[in-house]
Amino acid sequence: MVLNMKTGKLSNIASLDHVNILTKNIDKCRKFYVEGLGFEEGFRPFFDIPGLWLYLGDKPVIHIIEIAKPLPNVLSSGSIDHIAFRAHNFDKFVQRLDKHKIKWEDREIVGMDLHQLFCHDPHGIKVEFNFEGQDRPWSTLERLRYEM
Repeated sequence: MVLNMKTGKLSNIASLDHVNILTKNIDKCRKFYVEGLGFEEGFRPFFDIPGLWLYLGDKPVIHIIEIAKPLPNVLSSGSIDHIAFRAHNFDKFVQRLDKHKIKWEDREIVGMDLHQLFCHDPHGIKVEFNFEGQDRPWSTLERLRYEM
């Protein structure tokens, strides 16, 4: 957790995680970001739509998704699809969202030690929060404990 030096309060949001860009031409983006700027293309888990993850060191900081047309039933604010943060304590975080009547949805990423939560700001920008390890939902941790 991060300590706010002004207020002395701890934040459950740890850091900016990545930016997700929607494109109609993934090859053009690859050429710009990888060849032109020097990002490295790396591991990306399986998703139903084509894309690539670009890394700085060991962190995938730019996610690019190729779409021919806007995704159905997806609220989008334009080329920047969403911003993402690392966060702590999923269950406590959800309580805060519910208290403020913020609608959210979540998913577990199979094959990764990761649980994601999504909500939208008042302008329609998707905000993603990534919870890893012990910060995942208690129900997930309990299930995994019994599967071992």
